[in-house]
Amino acid sequence: MAPEDLARRLPELEQFELIGPGGMGTVYKARHRDLDRPVAVKVLHAHLQDDATFAERFVREARTLARLDHPNIVRVYDFGHRRGIYYFVMEFVDGVTLRQTMSSGGVTPAEALTMVPRICEGLQYAHDQGVVHRDIKPENILIDRSGAPKIADFGLALLTGSTAETRITQTAQVMGTPQYMAPEQIEHPADVDHRADIYALGVVFYEMLTGELPVGRFLPPSQKVQVDVRLDQVVLRTLEKEPSLRYQQASELSSEVESLSGSGPGPAARRDRPTPTSASFNWWPSHYEYRSKRTIWGIPLVHVAFSGDTSGQHMALARGIIAIGDAAFGLIALGGIACGGVTIAGLNLGLISLGGISFALLVAIGGVAIGGFAGGSVALGLVSAGLTGHSVITVPDGMQQWLSLVAWGLSTAIVTAVVAGLIVWRLDAAGRKPGDRSKGFGILRW
Repeated sequence: MAPEDLARRLPELEQFELIGPGGMGTVYKARHRDLDRPVAVKVLHAHLQDDATFAERFVREARTLARLDHPNIVRVYDFGHRRGIYYFVMEFVDGVTLRQTMSSGGVTPAEALTMVPRICEGLQYAHDQGVVHRDIKPENILIDRSGAPKIADFGLALLTGSTAETRITQTAQVMGTPQYMAPEQIEHPADVDHRADIYALGVVFYEMLTGELPVGRFLPPSQKVQVDVRLDQVVLRTLEKEPSLRYQQASELSSEVESLSGSGPGPAARRDRPTPTSASFNWWPSHYEYRSKRTIWGIPLVHVAFSGDTSGQHMALARGIIAIGDAAFGLIALGGIACGGVTIAGLNLGLISLGGISFALLVAIGGVAIGGFAGGSVALGLVSAGLTGHSVITVPDGMQQWLSLVAWGLSTAIVTAVVAGLIVWRLDAAGRKPGDRSKGFGILRW
């Protein structure tokens, strides 16, 4: 609709300027003569104005939305039906959308931690009034010149406790923006309540921190940006698939974020990926769910290596992560899984080393050595989880070939089991949905 046409239909308004189209109408900036201030005017689309049933629901809902008076919600000053159009007259926010802010230069973690509690306050107020927004996303959060966020566009809102006839949209319909919709909005739209807004805000929060949407198998925020690791559990709790596992009130989320932003190491103001270190490097596939770096049983890694002296008198002992002797030197622990490091007695690097006709193998999971042996003309080395070691076995000359075969079979079974377990773990991980916090398969997930 042309600004000149609107000026004729709404004479109390002047100086119309087109801001842009929205999901349910077109938004204009205008000046209110009586209020002597700029306002935003949303004129509903023509196809909605012609629906008599919608018009009745619109009036009932508009009265409720007009009562929402909170500094973090865009206020509705007036609404009505005049000369063939339905319209809202709203507070004009001199600023930009959160989407524009994120696109132009991004939001620092510190800024996100400041904004999210204020958005929560607006949501909590709306929820207390029985209003569920159902379309929280960066486009519907306005940032004024002071940096204060304001929730806008309640066009898809529903009134909890009201009958279906009083809702602006029927609850049996799937309503919202897919990337920000809670699972129940898609699967059970009739059962949506205020916790869907908490999920959507969790998506926005994750996107503000990382610059990405939490889609598929995604990493916790602290593994993508330099933020307090405790934020992981806060953000991921908002993204739980089951509403009962999320924060039950927006005020709870606000309190958690404020407690983190006001104590402990402050979040970095940059969105750089953390530099991998021995404490944070994690090479295996990760979920959205935060993983601790603890070992499975908490036992320190110890590796005992034996030399070619079959009498067992010439033995090398590995303490911690270093083994010194004729057989092996060192282990490298990557993200909680330790595998064979540099082998000197043989020739090669890696998990399996060849030295003459012998195999040398050591596998450790979660910091605990579970298998190791040297075959051929070298004595057998068994599992050790202690800090000292003695001769484990002495190999008589006549038993060397038999023992080598047994040791080779045992080690092959160990390697096969480990590899198979990792494959099953990867496949199981790929099938998990965001919000699934089950313990999962075997000992490989905790």
